Amino acid sequence: MRKSLNKLQKSDIDERIKDLKAKSTIDFSKSLPTKEEAIEIMKNLGLTKNIINHELAVMRKARNLAHNITKIKVDIELVKIGALMHDIGRCVLHSMAHGPVGGDIIRKLGFKSSEKLARVVERHLLAGLTIEDARKFELPERNYIPETIEEKLVCFSDKLHSGTRKVTIEKRFQRWIEKHGLNEFLKEQINIVKVLEEEILGQIY
Repeated sequence: MRKSLNKLQKSDIDERIKDLKAKSTIDFSKSLPTKEEAIEIMKNLGLTKNIINHELAVMRKARNLAHNITKIKVDIELVKIGALMHDIGRCVLHSMAHGPVGGDIIRKLGFKSSEKLARVVERHLLAGLTIEDARKFELPERNYIPETIEEKLVCFSDKLHSGTRKVTIEKRFQRWIEKHGLNEFLKEQINIVKVLEEEILGQIY
């Protein structure tokens, strides 16, 4: 994965997943893990408490929004588990590559709905990244744009939290702005999140 994940890291995460499956009583052949199983998986893979607490905060927001959507069908369980595991890639690294790395970890776990769950995990980065954006960030050349309502709910809910604190969209992007300046790319990303917000709220009211 270019500069994002070296062979040693890949081998390490493969070993951790293998060890997890050998020791755990979780049924990895079912559709999705439960909330408790997802937390067990993440702890065993080495995800820190503060990251898990962030994921729990995002999960609560995404789940609440999902419960209020009435105009289209929403897979609430996928939203809940996707939000809860969206930062699982941070058990390996904390760069932008934690998105695709997390997606690959989910696929390796082997749940029946792993592909749907993996796409939720991969597509929460910023407001979503095109393949061209992925090249600039040296990520695997995949589509990182949230497309399904479940992917959009998790991506949007993540943008309303800094750690466990609720924040505005602008505040959430502040770290990026301080590092890179308010460039055209970040302006566009902030606008996309606001459009995403309008779309989600439009499915409620």
